[in-house]
Amino acid sequence: MNVTVSHHAKIRMQQRAITADMLESLLNFGQVKFNGQGTEILTFPKKVVKNLKKELNHKVFMKIERHLNLYAIMSSGGELITTGYRTKRLKGH
Repeated sequence: MNVTVSHHAKIRMQQRAITADMLESLLNFGQVKFNGQGTEILTFPKKVVKNLKKELNHKVFMKIERHLNLYAIMSSGGELITTGYRTKRLKGH
C-alpha cells in the first residue's frame, strides 16, 4: 500500500520509535474502522493477535507484543495523519 506520511506523522513515528516496517505490517494486516469524522483508524484486531500468539514462538511473540497496540489514523485521501500506541481502548474498537 502506497501511503503519504504527513510531517506530523513522521515526527510522531520518530518520537514513539515506530519503524516503517511496523507501519507496513499495520497497513497490511490491520483492521480499518471509519470514525465518522472523515478519517480511518487502523488497529490490529484481537483475532490477528490471538493467531500470532498461537503461531509464533513465545520469545518472538513477547518481542513484538508491545507493537501490537499500534494504531494509525489516516485521512480519507490516504494520508497518514498520526500514529501511536493504544493505552486505552479506542472508541468503537
